[in-house]
Amino acid sequence: MAGSLVPKWVKQEICNVWQAEAWKLMLLSNVHDSNAGTQRYISDVSANEISDTGGIYVAGGPTIAPGSKSVQPDGNNYYLDVGDLSIGPGSNLNYRYAVAYKNTGNPATSPIRAQVDFLTDQIVTNGTSTIQWNALGLLYVQ
Repeated sequence: MAGSLVPKWVKQEICNVWQAEAWKLMLLSNVHDSNAGTQRYISDVSANEISDTGGIYVAGGPTIAPGSKSVQPDGNNYYLDVGDLSIGPGSNLNYRYAVAYKNTGNPATSPIRAQVDFLTDQIVTNGTSTIQWNALGLLYVQ
């Protein structure tokens, strides 16, 4: 098979578009099974969304403001970084996955941008959950 390249400017263009979008972050339980081949919209994963008995985390998840996202070059590739996100105080959460998605207002047309596996359950009891992203960002476009 022949190789192909995505030009650097196209990678930057993708990151710039994503940076300007209104995103939300949905938290999912440990029964979620990530599948990049079949899960395109938030409606494909929302059945595994957690609930918060403390009432702090609301259905659909918190907003990731466009101003909290930044694009950083790395040679011919780009990182899309997102500011850390806190949910609380007063949250009662048990999640393992987070799904960043473009919020169109309709789950059936809100595309998933990234799925994150925290590898273990993240449990918060009457407290604050702070999601600290990797220092290199949430997404790497290469």
